[in-house]
Amino acid sequence: MMKTAYSLLLSISMASASFSVFADSWKDESGHGKGRKHDREYKEEYWDGNCKVEREFKKNGDYKEERKCKEPRHGHYQQAPVYVPAPAPVIVEPGVRVHGTVTIGR
Repeated sequence: MMKTAYSLLLSISMASASFSVFADSWKDESGHGKGRKHDREYKEEYWDGNCKVEREFKKNGDYKEERKCKEPRHGHYQQAPVYVPAPAPVIVEPGVRVHGTVTIGR
């Protein structure tokens, strides 16, 4: 009985210890990410399509954004025409057809 209780206690403790692996390692105690950038001034640059975006962030929360856009370097190509075959001709035989089986007036 005692051996079963120890093995049960050991398995429960190992299972509960494994849940600490799923904690958010990137968060600090305040719940925000470790890399909070708003407590210092910094700059970032990136491309948004043909535009280069430069941002400057201040400590007080203000920021300045500049966009410098360029013409696209590639040429504009028109889409190729799509070939659509002509519908098959419909042949109408002379006369009157009754229920698709009898033809009158041939």
